[in-house]
Amino acid sequence: MAGRFSRRVGSIKPFIVMELLARAQALERKGTSIVHMEIGEPDFDTPDVVRAAAIKGCQAGKTHYTNSL
Repeated sequence: MAGRFSRRVGSIKPFIVMELLARAQALERKGTSIVHMEIGEPDFDTPDVVRAAAIKGCQAGKTHYTNSL
C-alpha cells in the first residue's frame, strides 16, 4: 500500500510558484540576472525602509492578509 495515491490526486492543480521558479531558472541559464522572490527567503537583508514601513503598518493595526488575487 505504501506509495499509492488516490486517483483524485491527478486533479490537484500544480503549484504555480514552481512553474515560476522553472521559468526564472531557464532565464538564468540564458544569462539573465534574477532576484528570486518566488520561493524561500531572499539572500539579502530586508531594507531599513521596508522594516520601518512594516513596523508602522503593525502599529496601525494592519496585520491581516491582503485580498486573494
